[in-house]
Amino acid sequence: MAIDGTERAAHEQPEEDSDALGERRRDDLLSCGTVMAHLWLPEDGDAAWTRQPLGGETALGASAGLLRATAPEGHRWVLLAAPSVRVNGSPVAAGIVALRDRDEICADGRRVFFSTESLAEVVPYPGGERTTFCPRCRLEIAAGTLAVRCPHCGVWHHQSAELPCWTYAERCVQCDQRTALDAGYRWTPEEL
Repeated sequence: MAIDGTERAAHEQPEEDSDALGERRRDDLLSCGTVMAHLWLPEDGDAAWTRQPLGGETALGASAGLLRATAPEGHRWVLLAAPSVRVNGSPVAAGIVALRDRDEICADGRRVFFSTESLAEVVPYPGGERTTFCPRCRLEIAAGTLAVRCPHCGVWHHQSAELPCWTYAERCVQCDQRTALDAGYRWTPEEL
């Protein structure tokens, strides 16, 4: 099943730029509430970074705060801030901005990054209204079956001793996400 809720055979791929597709899928995953947001906080200047999971309201000094907003389509993170706060170099003129993956926030002389990236994790497949097929083996993924949802594109793959579809190859069938279960995050601020 595609992220947009429609069924699509594994060989039927939409004609869309891969960067735009990845951005849209990250936004879709964020909107459906399946991704745990976090901040990357600097240590020793900007030489090293630490990840801080977000669970609710979070203050970023005296002039800004993060808030998880709930909407019918899921959760979004918003930044409530004074005009002196900048997101990706631009002031938060209206006092509120919806955050996206990898947004840089500068508040009260502190630079942090917001992220919605998650790690690959073997979990029981939750099931859904429509039948989902693994893109690697093309077999149905039944509710309760051990599986991995690709952190980048959101496509489900089997992952068990009998069907190690996620780790079978070095990359996800649908995108360039590494499939090692200990692969770590694709992006950290250290790459800047």
